Amino acid sequence: LMAVAGVAAKKKDGQTVSGDTGAWFKHDDGSLYVLLCDGMGSGSLAEQESALAVRLLEQFLRAGVRPENALRTLNSALALRNDEAAGGFTTIDLLRVDLFLAGVYKYGAAPTYVKKGYSVSRITGTALPAGLTAGEGVSPDVTRLQLEAGDCVLLVTDGVAGSASDQWVRDRLAAFDGGSPRELAQALIDDSGAQVGAADDRTALVLKLARRNG
Repeated sequence: LMAVAGVAAKKKDGQTVSGDTGAWFKHDDGSLYVLLCDGMGSGSLAEQESALAVRLLEQFLRAGVRPENALRTLNSALALRNDEAAGGFTTIDLLRVDLFLAGVYKYGAAPTYVKKGYSVSRITGTALPAGLTAGEGVSPDVTRLQLEAGDCVLLVTDGVAGSASDQWVRDRLAAFDGGSPRELAQALIDDSGAQVGAADDRTALVLKLARRNG
């Protein structure tokens, strides 16, 4: 399989920086990692928290630490940091894709959406954002998936999904014809202003799996 990614983002009205930070990279073992963090609040403090989480998590994963262990360690580090200083906290969405198998790991993050054919499923969790609860025993929500060519995975921050009905997100993803992930991500950002409002940073990341030629 090969993966094609598209991302779009928009800052909260009146802010000069976004509190959402994302990244993706391919590990030496062939796994693809996609990270999306939403620093609580908005502005520079939220941006610092989400950027720190992404940077540390990427370092752990590149060093070969298993995702759940890396996330628990990161959560403990952020909680300790918040105990010692007036820090913030952040949601974490981590997608790991290895051939046909994938894992979705969440700390307080907005729903993740998976499209198979014309069907869209919704992945949620109950874990709190990273940094709110101390202790390495605090585990992320983990969902295992089996993916195949043609499937799509959508990661968003809560500025897109919001607290209102997200049926419009599922409908838009279900209607996606597999064309440009970047165009779908941008359309979700554009529509979210009318559906949810512009009271938060908004980021959408679409990953489309396709069969590698040759």
